[in-house]
Amino acid sequence: MSMWKKIKQFLSPQTEEKEDEDTELEFVTFKTQEPIDVLFTKNFVAGGGFFFYCSNEQEVLENLKYISDNEQIDEVLCFDSKLISLLGRSNIKHTASSTAKSDFAMIECEYLVAFDGAIMLSSHQTNGRKQEDLPQNIIVYASPSQLVSNISEALQRLKSSKGDNIPTGITSIRGKNMHNVDASSTAKNIYLFLVEQV
Repeated sequence: MSMWKKIKQFLSPQTEEKEDEDTELEFVTFKTQEPIDVLFTKNFVAGGGFFFYCSNEQEVLENLKYISDNEQIDEVLCFDSKLISLLGRSNIKHTASSTAKSDFAMIECEYLVAFDGAIMLSSHQTNGRKQEDLPQNIIVYASPSQLVSNISEALQRLKSSKGDNIPTGITSIRGKNMHNVDASSTAKNIYLFLVEQV
């Protein structure tokens, strides 16, 4: 069984039986009374994202290697020194060049929005690049402390935590199933590493 099938089976035990049927994109709402992490994960995966839970840094490195091997990554665009260190330890070539034409980027995020499974980014993570200028494949490194219920809560927390240093270029990215147009410049393959803080 592929990792993707395992993820789908974990999130929805009935998916395995119906995986050959066409299904409509359906998001879980807050009426389900589910924990915020479960709600985010279900909506993120329903939108076409690839979810990797990592209990520690070793699992981050293992998942990086898994993605690198399976996607045959040549080079990753990365601006964050902590993430650059992870890529280096995984023997994955990386660049911070603004002119690079990498197929993958690895970034952090501001918040994970449970309401629709979106990932909030700002210029602090993208180094000022617009969403359409990011590579087609994005690996996002995040922690459970970044989970919020909705965009409104995310914006309030952003304002509270950044004070006068509120970043520009605030945007949200979602899995490509949310867009229904694979050719769109904003339709991305998103690999989310949700990393427990240890």
